[in-house]
Amino acid sequence: MPGWYGVANVKWLSNIHVQAEPYMGKFQTRWYRTLREEDIGGVTMPKETGVTKMRLKSVIARVTNTGKTCKVTGYVLNDGTPIRSVEVKIDEGQWQKATLSPDTSATYGWKLFTLDWTGATPGEHTLVSRVTDTTGAVQPTAADLANKKTFLEDNGQFPRKVAIS
Repeated sequence: MPGWYGVANVKWLSNIHVQAEPYMGKFQTRWYRTLREEDIGGVTMPKETGVTKMRLKSVIARVTNTGKTCKVTGYVLNDGTPIRSVEVKIDEGQWQKATLSPDTSATYGWKLFTLDWTGATPGEHTLVSRVTDTTGAVQPTAADLANKKTFLEDNGQFPRKVAIS
């Protein structure tokens, strides 16, 4: 299923059965689930959902030093909703707009992005990316996901440490 997590897909198809309600097999009821806490009327309650459509996520994959400039490269995964922007923050600086590669315009494919980082100083730096889609959804921070109690669908911003020499 394009735009869905792979765990929600059937791996070895032997027959097809059409039904109106979600399939509740062993893995769909006990394993491929996400648990989040919600505040309902001042009471913290667990909310369980099935793992289905991909949540908006970006990751910095590589930083290459080309002399005076470093090239930051990463990718976006999502459910196929068009991307409005990808931004990169270096250390505690401002968010900088990255460039989406025109070669990765497939609706359900990986979307590659780059940022030319000028003025990189020697030493250790922390880089993080975030993506926003055309509905206004923004990739969450780790703090935004503090109420999530399971590891599936972890789409939080992922800081990367790099050393520039």
